[in-house]
Amino acid sequence: MTSRSRGLLVLVLASLTMMPACGQGPAGDFADSDAGTTSLDGGVATGDGTVAPGTDATGGGATDAGTGSDVTSASHVAAGTDSTTGSDAAVGRDAATGSDAGKASDAATGSGASSTACGAGDTKLPAEPTMPAACTTLYATQNVATNGVPSEANLDTTTIQAALKACASGKAVRLTTGNGNSNNAFITGPLTIPTGVSLWVDTGATLFGTRNPTVYGTASGLITVGGTNSGIVGEGVIDGQGGEPMIGSTMSFWDQNGNGGASPALIAVSGATNFTLYNITLHNSPMFHVKLSSKGFVVWGITIKTPSKATNSVGTALTVTSAHNTDGVDPGESASDGYIVCNKISDGDDHVAIKGSSPTGVTNLTIAHNHFEAGHGMSIGSEFTGGVSDISVYDLSIDGSLGGDANGIRIKSDSSRGGLVNNVTYSDVCVRDLATPILLTPFYTTDTGNDIPQFTNITIQNFHALTGPSDQLVTLDGYSNSYLNSVTLDNVIVDGITAKEVTAEYTKVTLGPGNVNFTPSGTGVTVTNNISGMSTPNTCAGKWVTF
Repeated sequence: MTSRSRGLLVLVLASLTMMPACGQGPAGDFADSDAGTTSLDGGVATGDGTVAPGTDATGGGATDAGTGSDVTSASHVAAGTDSTTGSDAAVGRDAATGSDAGKASDAATGSGASSTACGAGDTKLPAEPTMPAACTTLYATQNVATNGVPSEANLDTTTIQAALKACASGKAVRLTTGNGNSNNAFITGPLTIPTGVSLWVDTGATLFGTRNPTVYGTASGLITVGGTNSGIVGEGVIDGQGGEPMIGSTMSFWDQNGNGGASPALIAVSGATNFTLYNITLHNSPMFHVKLSSKGFVVWGITIKTPSKATNSVGTALTVTSAHNTDGVDPGESASDGYIVCNKISDGDDHVAIKGSSPTGVTNLTIAHNHFEAGHGMSIGSEFTGGVSDISVYDLSIDGSLGGDANGIRIKSDSSRGGLVNNVTYSDVCVRDLATPILLTPFYTTDTGNDIPQFTNITIQNFHALTGPSDQLVTLDGYSNSYLNSVTLDNVIVDGITAKEVTAEYTKVTLGPGNVNFTPSGTGVTVTNNISGMSTPNTCAGKWVTF
C-alpha cells in the first residue's frame, strides 16, 4: 500500500467537554484501494411481532459454519413503492439548498446553529434522518464477550433474510438484545435489503459477518442494498471480522487484501435511490466498509472504527496498517445528490474515496461536519473515468496523530483510469500531524492509458495544517501543458512549510484573497496573486475529537 506517512506521534487530545458541537466550529474564522488491488467495484413473525431467530446450519465445527445455501443472491427485491423508511426526508429532495452542494462554501456552515445537534442550523443540509417503525423484532442468538468472536456453528442468515423479505415498505427489521437472556449478537452470511425496507441494529446488539469465505460465494458485500428508500440504521454495531482468521485458513480477509486479493465489502449499495445509513457503528470490514452507488443518499452520524481491538482471537496484533483496503465511505460508480454528514471515521485506507467509474460519474455531493482519525485522507480517486463534479467538503478535521497514511486532501489518479474532476471546494478544514496535507497527482501509479486525469476549479479555503513533521509536503501536479489543472488557495496555512516541500507542475494557481504561506512554482505553473491584506488562520478550535 502506498504510504508517504512520516508524521510524528503527538499526544494532544483536547477535552471533549470543552468542544463546541459538530457544526458549531469556527468556520467564520477563516476507492479502488491504495494497494492497487481489484475493486469489488425457524419461523419469522411478520407485522409487528417478535421472534428469536432459528438456526440456518446445524452441526459441524467452525469449518462447516454456513453453507452455500445460506448465500443470498445479489439481486434486489423490486416491489416498486413510494413508501419510505421514515428517513427519506434526509436524502435532500426537500433540502432548501441541496442544489448548492457543488458551490463554493463559505463561513455559513452551521457555525451559527443554536442547537447542540451536529449539523443543526446548517441550511445546506436536509433534515436529520429519523428512525423507522419496526415491522419485526428479532432477538440476539449468542452472547459474545467484548472483543470476542461468535460461534459459526449456526448462522442467522435465513431468519434475518426472511424477515426482511416479509417486512412492509417503510418499516424496519429490528435486531435487538433481551428476551430474558444475556444474548447480544447475531452471526450472518450475506443479506439483501429489499426496496423500501431498513435493517435496524439496536443499541447493545452486534451483527457479525461470517468468517467463512465460502458462505459469501459471489456476494459483493455482507449486506447488499438496491431499490428505493432502503436503509441501515440503529445505535448497534455491524462487525465484518476482517482481522480474524478466515474459516479454514490462518489468513484473515485483510491478509488476503494485502497479498493482492480482494474481499467483500461490509455494505454494498448499487443501483439504489434515496438510501439512508444512519447512526450505525461499523467495525472491521473484510474490505471497503461502504461501497455506495445511489441517486440520492444520506450517510449521517455513523462511526467507523477499524481495527476495533488491539489483537484478534489468536493473538495477532491488529493495526491500521494491517487493515488493508478498508476504505470508510466510497461514493462511486454513479453516486449523486448525496450527503455525508456528522460522521467519525478511522480505518486502514481512505476515509472517504469518491470514485466516478461509471459513464455518468459522481456529482453533487456534500461532505460536512466530519471527524477523521487514522486513514489515508479525504480522497477523490483513483478511478474516475466518468468524471467527478460539484463536490463541497466543509467543516472537516483529520487527526494524523493517531496513525495511518497521513494524507489530508487528496485527488489521485493516472492515465489508465483518470478523467475530469471539476468544481470541488474544500472549506474550513483542519489537519494535524500529516506528512502530506495536500496532494493532487495524476501520476498516482505508473499505469498508463488514454484516460488523462485533469483537475479544474479546485478551491481550498480556510485550511490549516498544524503540528506536522518537519517536511510536510504539498503537491499540486498536473499532467501536461495540454491538461492544465486550476487551483485556488485562499487562507491556506501549512505550519512550518518551506519552499522545497512544495512541488507543482502544469497548474494554474490563484492565491487569495486570504493569505497563503507558500507559493507553488515549477514547470508549466502560473500564479495569480490576489492576496489582499491580512487574514486569520483557521484556529481549529473544537476540531479534534477522539472516538
